[in-house]
Amino acid sequence: MTADVVIVLAIVAVAVVLFVTEWVRYDGVALMVLLSLAISGVIPMARAIDGFANPAVVTIAAVLVLSGGLYKTGVANLVGAQVLRLAGDSQVRVTALLMLTSGIMSGVMNNTAAVALLIPVVIEISRRLGMRPSRLLIPLSFAALLGGMTTLIGTGPNILLSSILERMGQGGFGFFAFTPVGATALAIGVLYVVLAGRHFLPDRSTGDEEGGGEGGEGGDEIDLTGRYHLAESLLTLRIPSHSALDGRSLVEARLGQALGYDLLAVRRKGQLVRAPERDFQLRNDDELIVEGRVEALNRLRAWGHLARHRESEDALGRLVKDATVLAEVEIAEKSDLVDSTVRSIDFRNRFQAHVVAIRRGGGVLSGSFQRVKLETGDALLLLGREDQLHQLRYAAEFSSVGWTDIGSATEAYKLHRWLMRLHIPDGSWLDGRTLEASRLRRAFDLTVLEIEREDGDIALPHASARMRAGDHLVVEGAPASFAVLEALQALVPADERPSVGELESEDVGFAEVTLAPSSDLVGKTLREVLFRESYGLNLISIFRGGRAFHSNIRIARTALEFGDALLVYGNRKKIALLARDPRFLVLHGQLHEVFRVDKAWVASAIMVGFILAASLNLLPVYIAALLGALLMVCAGCVKGNEVYTFVEWRVVMLLGGMLALGLAMEDSGTAELIAREVVGRAAEMGPRVLIASIFLICALAAQFVPTSAVAVLVAPIALSAASELDLSARALLMVVAVGSSCAFLSPFGHPVNLLVMGVGGYKVIDYTRVGAPLFLLLLLMVVFFLPIVWPL
Repeated sequence: MTADVVIVLAIVAVAVVLFVTEWVRYDGVALMVLLSLAISGVIPMARAIDGFANPAVVTIAAVLVLSGGLYKTGVANLVGAQVLRLAGDSQVRVTALLMLTSGIMSGVMNNTAAVALLIPVVIEISRRLGMRPSRLLIPLSFAALLGGMTTLIGTGPNILLSSILERMGQGGFGFFAFTPVGATALAIGVLYVVLAGRHFLPDRSTGDEEGGGEGGEGGDEIDLTGRYHLAESLLTLRIPSHSALDGRSLVEARLGQALGYDLLAVRRKGQLVRAPERDFQLRNDDELIVEGRVEALNRLRAWGHLARHRESEDALGRLVKDATVLAEVEIAEKSDLVDSTVRSIDFRNRFQAHVVAIRRGGGVLSGSFQRVKLETGDALLLLGREDQLHQLRYAAEFSSVGWTDIGSATEAYKLHRWLMRLHIPDGSWLDGRTLEASRLRRAFDLTVLEIEREDGDIALPHASARMRAGDHLVVEGAPASFAVLEALQALVPADERPSVGELESEDVGFAEVTLAPSSDLVGKTLREVLFRESYGLNLISIFRGGRAFHSNIRIARTALEFGDALLVYGNRKKIALLARDPRFLVLHGQLHEVFRVDKAWVASAIMVGFILAASLNLLPVYIAALLGALLMVCAGCVKGNEVYTFVEWRVVMLLGGMLALGLAMEDSGTAELIAREVVGRAAEMGPRVLIASIFLICALAAQFVPTSAVAVLVAPIALSAASELDLSARALLMVVAVGSSCAFLSPFGHPVNLLVMGVGGYKVIDYTRVGAPLFLLLLLMVVFFLPIVWPL
């Protein structure tokens, strides 16, 4: 045994210990191995980094980008969901179809990505069937490991072993060379779990003792959706045929003012319009996806039918009686009322008079002037007590004050168009409510000028005046406003609530923001800072003190505090503008993964092209993979900045370093020594014992050491054995490939096992209990079936 062999074995021993204990990250261990080999002189320093130029490293990185394209376009998610629908309510069929889906997907994409895509599907299926996700998630991960054996790109060891053959000048494995053995292994795995293995699965939730927390993909998404109770606060409302909302803009529809709803999307003829602009026009049969409580709509419908009658001139005359008169005033040139609205200055309380109408330049603004900014020279028709109106003669805000009669006012201001009488029916929600509680004025710009009742009329009633069933209300406002009120009462709520996920796209979505430490918005309301007008975003909820507050009516009046979290919804470009405002900090950019579904067919075509090019040897697999990754970016399936997030750089560093170790084992004679001392002795008992020994070395190491590292370490041993015993190098490397992927006994050998561990609430022993029989079955398959497909 030479000094180089001793050094290599020592480095291998230390690396295995570090891999098992995880005292150092995997990629850190690989770099330590690489540097140790170079510094010790086992391999020339110039060759220490050859592993990073290995085609296998390039292929794996490019395949991860290809998988990312399938992920971001929703192809894998769509296929998985469609297949799982075939399962019905049978847990056995669900398990079988789930494993087949996971296995097939893992054959053409990264198996970790396949599992990550299917986890939310599994959770949804579990909810539908009333079963624990722990009954399905280990089968999901095991099937992904088995499915990775079926093609060249299914898992890292397959690519690595093919590149080793190419380096030997024997030509690499074909794309489907692994399929006969891999498909058999997948079939064995599915049959085993369905017939026996499912009985060993725990029935445990993530909250069970020692079961782990809510780990896995999507943890932040679930937390945010639950924190703001979005699933419970979304409603779908349908606009019926012949509705007064047809052709009206979102502003005119008054969903927010009247019901406290935020309109998030409109579904029209199957197409979803997310975050429509304020001038978006509604149509009959539109489905409105809103955020709010259905109780608000039920309350409005409980008003009953407020029969409307247009007022006549004689009826108008009843308003002007006793000390109540009409007056006309004109806004002075330097009045402080200029550029203010009637509502913003609270005209009625400030001047003890009600503005009935505004005349400007020959036109009348009656019925819809509450938010119109006043201008110099505007003529205001006022209704009030005579003694109060007399006081306006001394007000600097007005240049003139004069009296007018009903006839003149009606003709000049067309009052008969803007005044109506409403009847409150028996059983109405309005019975006993104050005018302020009804929000007729704030929500619909309908102002009650008089309450007519048998025991005495109330002229210019105060906001605290209570209505009664049987009252007639003389109301000033636009007929269109009353038509909107009736149209809102006629909205039809759907039985099923919309999903949060469908509201997000690449261009539109949610974001959680908070006040920056230096923000000057503390103590101010969102209405005061004109949040919607400034950013064009809907503020859905405020999270404060452990509670989420909804209703845009309440939110608009809530003073902001440090520590508030605000959930907003709208165009992502507008969210980006908000992020650049130093007064806000964006905490989360989206709640759910957004798929570019319009690119799904492009991503599918690129993946099919890559598979054909690799399987027909039209291009070397690493060139085909690089070309496919580039096309994914050029076609927009993957954005340029996303490429670096899809590539697992830890894996790249791991492979680059461990390939150097494989090279050192060959050059130093370590591989030959182990082959002679360990595998060679097994070979004396026959080829099947040799196969079993190679499989056991790989499979046992794969429980704790990364599978790609196992393949790199054992491949030289298998090749030396093949050379000494005149056996097929391809057959023995196929044994290495299968054994390296058999990480069934612990969660530590492969990321897919760790990925489902927290979500399923698993313990380490769960993997051993379920995986041990499968481990033995695959050992038998390798010993007795593999030599038939790959003769020794």
